[in-house]
Amino acid sequence: MSTRTEIHRQGEVFLYLSILVCYCVLYAPQPMLSELAERFVVSKPEAGLLVSIAFIPLAIAPLSYGIFLKQIDALTILKWALPLLAVAMAWSGFVRTYEAMLLLRLVQGFLLPAIITATMAYLASGRSGIELSRVMSLYVAFTIFGGMAGRFVSGYIEHFVHWELVALTWASLLFSVTFMPWRKAAPKPLNLVKPDRSLIYEALTGRKNILIFISVFCMFWTFAGYLNYLPFRINEVESSATTVLVGQSYIGYSVGILSALSAGFLARQFGGPIRVVLLGFVVMIGSLVLALGPIWMLIAQVFVMCLGMFLVHTLAAGEVNQNAGSLGGVVNGLYVSCYYAGGALGAWLMGYIYEYFGWHIFLVVLAVVGGVGALCMWLYGRINYEGR
Repeated sequence: MSTRTEIHRQGEVFLYLSILVCYCVLYAPQPMLSELAERFVVSKPEAGLLVSIAFIPLAIAPLSYGIFLKQIDALTILKWALPLLAVAMAWSGFVRTYEAMLLLRLVQGFLLPAIITATMAYLASGRSGIELSRVMSLYVAFTIFGGMAGRFVSGYIEHFVHWELVALTWASLLFSVTFMPWRKAAPKPLNLVKPDRSLIYEALTGRKNILIFISVFCMFWTFAGYLNYLPFRINEVESSATTVLVGQSYIGYSVGILSALSAGFLARQFGGPIRVVLLGFVVMIGSLVLALGPIWMLIAQVFVMCLGMFLVHTLAAGEVNQNAGSLGGVVNGLYVSCYYAGGALGAWLMGYIYEYFGWHIFLVVLAVVGGVGALCMWLYGRINYEGR
């Protein structure tokens, strides 16, 4: 094996680590939203906006970043975006106003999709078939693990030292990743494309993909809405609960790795992806019953919800890719945009439901939104698979 090939492979390992740390940064404030609400003297939905505002750029990036990043080398983007994200994260630990914190979270939100897009494009470039599937499975596993670690570790650190060290910890890791061996790997262009209206329309209407996009929008609205306000509910049920306990409640996120990796097998065993997606919705919505109970049931609920959510996510993404044909980039862009748009709105607007109507109505609304998602997926299956 040549030295250049070895450097290239080492570089890819560290690219996976960069994605892991980026997802840690994305979700770092979530387990301490209750404490941040007290620190900045804001309401539940205002505190929830500290997470949801970072989703907004992730929602618009897939259909807009091609305008700005077209033909730029992926590694060049990473060399600039990673340290800038580190600075923004470190700075967020020391601001004293809610508005400043919100602005820095928005800046982080705009940097994150540039890093994520560059990393995914670099890892997928020149690969196909089984090799591409392996790379994407690893990528998804690292994003899930990063989402869990960001919440779990941040909760522990905040309890013992407070938010300042949380921000500095993730910023330091981002700086470390910036100077790792991936910088010596072979350059690869992103080759992003700016989709036009006709391509977007075709991607939406082909095999009624719009039903999948609405379904995914509702799915992540339900998921993000619940997890974003879980810290408030834990503190409501048990006033002495610490951020350590809140961080531990997100360990159930790890089930998503198993769920994502087994989704294809389950689809083959149970008569196709749509049936398993609908099963995933049933599991997600049904898990909300556990959220009516004490602390241990709230924690168990996260395990069950993640089991269902990542079944839906994995198989829905696979279904739109099967339909994509020559519109792969546009279809995937629309999928990601709808996914994060649902998360952004759910993680913010559900705070108003909780604030003004209480936890029980909050859960009912989540169930209704999830039910709309399930209905759209059922209609999609009826249109495309009935009679086969």
